[in-house]
Order: sequence, then structure tokens, then C-alpha cells
Amino acid sequence: MALEADLRLDSRVPEIARARHWASEHARAAGFSDAEVHSLGLALSEACANVIRHAYHGEPDHPIELHLAVDGSRLELSIRDQGTKFDPQAYQPPNLDEPHEGGYGVFIIRSLMDEVEYDTSGGEGTTLRLVKYRSHPPDSV
Repeated sequence: MALEADLRLDSRVPEIARARHWASEHARAAGFSDAEVHSLGLALSEACANVIRHAYHGEPDHPIELHLAVDGSRLELSIRDQGTKFDPQAYQPPNLDEPHEGGYGVFIIRSLMDEVEYDTSGGEGTTLRLVKYRSHPPDSV
């Protein structure tokens, strides 16, 4: 069972709910558990919020392109922007002993997903690749 789907968003906060619903419905239909669907949705929400805030500096009308692929063992979600590149080498995880507002998005994404990879090799923007492995094989139909 293989599934691929694409969605293009505008860089507006209300679009995050649409992206989360789209990815969650595909993951649920592909047989992922409620916990896996929840983790994926939260990671996607954080990633899109980071794109809007940091790559596009809060400006609307910029594209966010999503590509989802599911096979028997995993779900892979790519999130592509054309804004300011993310520098994973410069990222500093938050100090959880000194809580503050903001700065937890990348930490949350890395905590929830099985693989997280940032690709900035293109001419502009960043592609974030998120992978979630199945905790159990899908039901046979």
C-alpha cells in the first residue's frame, strides 16, 4: 500500500489547521495509530509555524509546499519553503530548567518524529523532511 499526496499552503497562520487536518486524515486512513497521528499533527503545526515566523518573517502570500508519502513501514512528510534558510548548525535547544516563551518548535519536532532532516542545498529556502515509523503493521484489506 503506497500513498502520495501534495498540498500547497499560503504562509498564514490559519492555513496550519488545514495542513494538520490534511496530514492527519491521510495518516489515519493509512492505519497509523491515534498517538502517531497526534505526533505528526503537532510536529507539522510547529514546522509550519516556524516557516511562517522565521522563513517568511510573518509575511503572508508565500508558498509552503507539503508532500506526504506512506508505505508499509513509515510516513514521510516534506515541508518546503522558499524563504530564509534554516541553519540547523546554529540551533540551540532550549534550556528546560529555565522555561521561557517560544523557542521550543524544533525541540518538539525532534522529540515527536523518528527522523528529522533539514535540506538547505537548493537555491533558496529549506526542505524539512519528517519521518514517522509505524508502531504496528497496517491491517490487511
